[in-house]
Formats: sequence, C-alpha cells, structure tokens
Amino acid sequence: MTTLFSPIRVSGHDFRNRIVMPPMATNRATPEGAVVEEMIQHYSKRARAEVGTIIVEHTYVARDGRINDRQLGAYSRSLLPGLGELARGITGGGARAVIQLTHAGVSGLGDEDGTVYGAGTLPRPGQEGVTPRPFAVSEMQVLAERFAEAAAGCIEAGFCGVQLHGAHGYLLNQFLSPLTNDRRDEYGGDLMGRARFPLEVVELVREAIGDDALLYYRLGADDFFDGGLTTDETGPFARWLVDKGVDVLDISGGLGGYRPDEAVEGHLLPLNQSIRSEVTDEVPLVLTGGIVNAESAEELAGEPAVDFVGVGRALLRDPCWAARARKQMAI
Repeated sequence: MTTLFSPIRVSGHDFRNRIVMPPMATNRATPEGAVVEEMIQHYSKRARAEVGTIIVEHTYVARDGRINDRQLGAYSRSLLPGLGELARGITGGGARAVIQLTHAGVSGLGDEDGTVYGAGTLPRPGQEGVTPRPFAVSEMQVLAERFAEAAAGCIEAGFCGVQLHGAHGYLLNQFLSPLTNDRRDEYGGDLMGRARFPLEVVELVREAIGDDALLYYRLGADDFFDGGLTTDETGPFARWLVDKGVDVLDISGGLGGYRPDEAVEGHLLPLNQSIRSEVTDEVPLVLTGGIVNAESAEELAGEPAVDFVGVGRALLRDPCWAARARKQMAI
C-alpha cells in the first residue's frame, strides 16, 4: 500500500487515506447562506470516489463577515438541517466531513450600511481603497462566541470537525499580520498581542465542540509580502495553536493567498517543513499547493513534514481523481 492511500488515526478519528479535498468555494448557497441540493451532490460525489477527507468551503459565522451573497453560512441554527444533510452526504460516501468557518473582515461585504470591519485601520494589500473600522473589544468577544456557536452547531449537525480559517487574508489572518493589524491595545503590537484574538477564538471553539470533535486551523504561514508574516512568527504561533487544542494544521499562504500561479506541485512544502520544526510530530500537517498528479501526491505524502495531501483544483475538474489515482498506482 502506498503512503497516499494508507490509513491514519488522528485524535480518535480514523481516516481511510491521506487525500484531502481542501475548502474551495462553490458559491451555490442561497442568499441566506443555506445548503442547496446541488452542493450536496457536489461533495458527496467526491466522497464516494475515495477522497479521505472533505473540508467544506468557507462558511461565515456572522452576516457582516460574508464575502459574497451566495456563500455558505452557519450563523443561525435555522441552517443546521441543511448542513446536516451535507454532512451525511459526505460521511455516507466514506469520507470524513470537516467544515471551514470564517469571517472575511475587511475583505467582506460588511453590514447593511456598507461598513466593513477589520483587525485595525489598515486595508488588506491589494484592497487599498477599502478602509475598515476596527472591531471594538466588546464586539470581538461577541464574534468569538459566534465562532464557537457555529462550530458547536456544525458538530451537532454531523461534521466530525471544524476548521478555523486563519489564512488567505481572512479576519484571523488579518489580526495576526503586522500588515493589517495596527491596533494599540492588547490585541496589537508584538506577536503575542496580534495572536491574542485568534487564540481566544481557538479556546472558545475547543470548549464548545468538546474533546471528541476535531479542530483544524488553516494557517497562513507566510504573507508573501514584504513586512508581513513569515515562519519566524507563524512557527511560534503554530506551537501556541497546538497548546490550545488544535488537532490538525492545514498550511497555506497568508495575505498574499496561496500563489496559484506557482507551477511546482506542492510548492508550499518549505512552509510545512518550517512549521514541522516547531510542532515536531505532535500534530498532523496538511500540505496543499497545486498538486494535480497522483505520482506527485504519493511522493509528497512520503515527506516527513506531510501527513495529509490537499488536492484542490484537480478534484474540481475530476470528481473521481482519488479513485483514478488508486487504479493508476495499481493498489
């Protein structure tokens, strides 16, 4: 049996293989953020075709944190029945079902009067025309509770785990990065200050979902902008995440995204290697980054800094990618 198709056990949960479908937006939800049948079929088709883990697309926990009008939501208990159907569609196909929870911050649509919120007053690089209003500390406490409530609801609906989105310029990434966090209170300044709110969210979510559910964190390990986050800071932050109860770290890019134009498959591997040096073997790491070929996925799955391999765009193009990969390698 190859490494890619070998089973793995994480915090009491068994995974049939190392293949992960990372969160990728379908933008098929209703305007209220509810699941539709087309979305259930989209994910269940890939689960039935031997994907090991499916992380459902970014799902907002507050209306002012959505990034578009057809984004999936988990901000209300009224949405849980549809999320439950989605979870059952995935688990019924044999895959583990995880859902990513987000707030877009300055990148989002904001509230009804158009006000967008962020970690500080700085825009996200590339969005210089948008000036956010910083969250007040009292508002941050409410938002952290919304993350926790959404997470608990998703576990109740049937997901085995939730992933907090701390990459790609979303709000938790905005708090951590010195390029978007210019706060002068206890939630800004040095690394510990900038990390304070993401860690508080992690703590509340861990408490809300209990010890049996899985807690993932998508870590933007490098902003890919001068003066932004690098592994010099995200390495120690990864250590703190594990200490707070994160079960799996999904490594990606920060404010600069995941460099989709990079031609090398698994081009984020150096980030995984840097983070592995901080957390050793205490927590599994997911590798992503333009992985399309089964041979490349197998080779990368054998790397010491890789426990799961994220296959994204290739799975969008071919729902049966994992099943074809197994046949291709004659397992």
